[in-house]
Amino acid sequence: MNIIFPDMAKKSYSVIVPVYNSNETLRPLLSGIINIFEKLQKTYEIIFVEDCGNDNSWNTLCDLKKEHSDIITIIKLAKNFGQHNAILCGLNHMKGENVITIDDDLQIPPEEIEKLIS
Repeated sequence: MNIIFPDMAKKSYSVIVPVYNSNETLRPLLSGIINIFEKLQKTYEIIFVEDCGNDNSWNTLCDLKKEHSDIITIIKLAKNFGQHNAILCGLNHMKGENVITIDDDLQIPPEEIEKLIS
């Protein structure tokens, strides 16, 4: 398992995203999450757990980590463990007081996070 952490300060929210073959949706998902938390002015972290897919998701996550090192943790599992285990992995590494999970496919848009927090 590879883990790359941001700073260790406590956050209000941890957003956990299990990732599996979602290279195309990672950037729009991240952008949406960032926009919501900037609007709400809440501290947060985003934990992406790459579940050993066969696309370019890990490389994209590494690029996103370089661009947003202060808010992103990326974890790459050694083999495919499934969505629920990827979420459990994220839970084990979270620093937030509250947790939100969201899928990587944008079926539920990040804007729903605001409703959840409200």
